[in-house]
Amino acid sequence: MAQNIKKMMEKFEMECELLQPWSTFVMKTQLPPPVLEKMMKITDEIINNKESATRYGDRLAGQIEDEFLIEEEILEREDLMGFFLDVCRTYVVQAFCQSQPYNKQEILRESWITQMTKMYVVSQHDNEYNPIHVHSHGCHLSTVMYLKIPDYLPNRKLHKKQEDDGAITFTNNSSTDKIWGDPTLQIQPRVGDFFIFPATQVHQVYPFRTADGKGERRSVSFNAIFSSMSAQEHMTEPKQENI
Repeated sequence: MAQNIKKMMEKFEMECELLQPWSTFVMKTQLPPPVLEKMMKITDEIINNKESATRYGDRLAGQIEDEFLIEEEILEREDLMGFFLDVCRTYVVQAFCQSQPYNKQEILRESWITQMTKMYVVSQHDNEYNPIHVHSHGCHLSTVMYLKIPDYLPNRKLHKKQEDDGAITFTNNSSTDKIWGDPTLQIQPRVGDFFIFPATQVHQVYPFRTADGKGERRSVSFNAIFSSMSAQEHMTEPKQENI
């Protein structure tokens, strides 16, 4: 019987499509080496001259001392702005294709416009952390990229398979069981990792410990908004008055 079923399956080539319009996702990619190098250069300059840098921590959730604004003109000068906006555009297209699986052709034909709001560097040190939070104020998308990861001290709980120190954790309520999904995603980021996610995606960053207490976990985040060309054209169309 099993042999007959196997032969029957070998006769068919079947395409599958995964439909999941009821949840959002975190998109993970890697910074290309030239982009990583430029971001290291930019943030080194800011952190090494922190006395003159623009502090941004009073607008952020983190219990972190060194958080600084990265001005847009720096990104333009280093020819990086277009890259970051293109990555956000890719996320927008993929997200709408997931949420509207039978409207993909129209989504792909549309022209999507992305715009960065604020970018900032987070220079996190021992015992600092980012509590659970969202980035929903005035933006649609959020991102985080990792430039430096220190050597953490070993986990105090030796029986644990996964390290908590320095991890970023995303939490969502769209999965309520452990068979078909998981409501949390905990990641130990590596240098060059780049994550894009909805601004309303709940997340947090754990503190860490290093041997000399001087370790630096450096990340850069930015928020962005988006629109479509069709929506912008509709807004500029002259409105007809009813007579």
